[in-house]
Amino acid sequence: MDSFRQVIFRFIKDWSLVAPGDRVLVACSGGVDSVALLHFMASNRKKMGIEVAAIHVDHKLRGKESAIDGTFVETMCEMHGLPFFGGSVPVPDIIEKDGGNVQAVCRDGRYAFFTDIMQEHSYSVLATAHHAEDQLETVLMQMTKGRMPSGIPVKREIDGGLLIRPFLPVMKAELYSYVAENDLHYREDPSNGSDTYLRNRFRHRVLPFVLNENPAAAENAVRMTGLLQQDEELLETLAQDRLDEIMTFTEAGLPTVDGNAFSDMHQALQRRMITLLLKYIYDGENVPVKYNSALINQLLYHLASQNGNVSIHLPRGYRFVREYDVLTFVRDTPNEEMTGQKILPKGTWTSWGNDLQIYWNEADNPAEELLTDSDEIMYFDLPHSAFPLSIRRREDGDRILLPGMENPKRLSRLFIDEKVAMTERDRLPILVTAQGEVCAVPGVRYGVPFSGNRTDRSKYIVSTRRLSLIY
Repeated sequence: MDSFRQVIFRFIKDWSLVAPGDRVLVACSGGVDSVALLHFMASNRKKMGIEVAAIHVDHKLRGKESAIDGTFVETMCEMHGLPFFGGSVPVPDIIEKDGGNVQAVCRDGRYAFFTDIMQEHSYSVLATAHHAEDQLETVLMQMTKGRMPSGIPVKREIDGGLLIRPFLPVMKAELYSYVAENDLHYREDPSNGSDTYLRNRFRHRVLPFVLNENPAAAENAVRMTGLLQQDEELLETLAQDRLDEIMTFTEAGLPTVDGNAFSDMHQALQRRMITLLLKYIYDGENVPVKYNSALINQLLYHLASQNGNVSIHLPRGYRFVREYDVLTFVRDTPNEEMTGQKILPKGTWTSWGNDLQIYWNEADNPAEELLTDSDEIMYFDLPHSAFPLSIRRREDGDRILLPGMENPKRLSRLFIDEKVAMTERDRLPILVTAQGEVCAVPGVRYGVPFSGNRTDRSKYIVSTRRLSLIY
């Protein structure tokens, strides 16, 4: 165990994870990893000159059993004379109301509680018990998803201060040895044995094969990701320094960039500058927004090019504009067409927002350009009492009856299943009858009265077309 402690202390020193005077909050689930971390930090707090406390979150997924986990951690804190902070996140209730991925909801709720406690009680550091095999799992998952295999950050800033992972250089077996040597008890979460979650499938099926081929693979992943993270830190600094040289701000406080100077830079810096520019727009990402690699690549292409004028719509009402060698970000004025409820007149293209138009008519009397200038065409039949049809934004409690289903489905759940981006959900048109019943979400899914093929019962036709975002 002396070598175990030496490895951890050297890792903490090399990465400057804690300093004398730090107040460290250890996230402890009650499992073997976090129990080992809590004991290690508590046992060595005088040596490191730090204060230590524990924090535990009950996700309400296992009833009384998960509540016992919190009691267990609290008792451990009492034994070591440590402050304890316990809280809960009602994950099942959140999933029932808003939908979402269980693990993501757990993580978001857990870290929100962590940062609240850190800020309220002046803890500057949050420590979690991720170890070397966690790092290898993460690298393999990132590569599988086509992402940069940079792994879990050794440390990163969070709202409450600094998040650190001092156990990254050690293996899971070493943690079992540590708790056995120190006669520590721990709790087992049954969900860790389930292959429902992607990480568990990698843990149970992929890692054993990789580690059998090379037992040092996990330590290699930690070393490799550490180097990559240091390289990334340097590139981020270089990108920020260069961006500061070529960026000015409009009267509205939005960035504008010299296109010629941007084009002359290496693409590795250009790509990182785009992320920095988006952070300026979205207030350092304090404004919740998601943008994917496709948008980053699209911006990279048009920022680096000098061919003509381009306008690209961005999430939450922003727009990128390139006018030859001047690159500017602007804020679109609110679109009045997307507020309130809007009746759809028959036989007329009706605009929704800046880029979508909707048309409907009797199936025997469509517009001449309908079949050649539409992105989507559907046929439907509704009783006369269902008219006039209207479009509006989504509302809480909206449901739609889909073909093959006995009961209506929540739109919130539908958007999750159809992988509709969070930033697009409030922009989508919701097609409703005169009685307010949702019958379609054009561009996403259509209800029971609609079909992609015309039948003898198809009285009407509806079509959508999306206008180009680039000109």
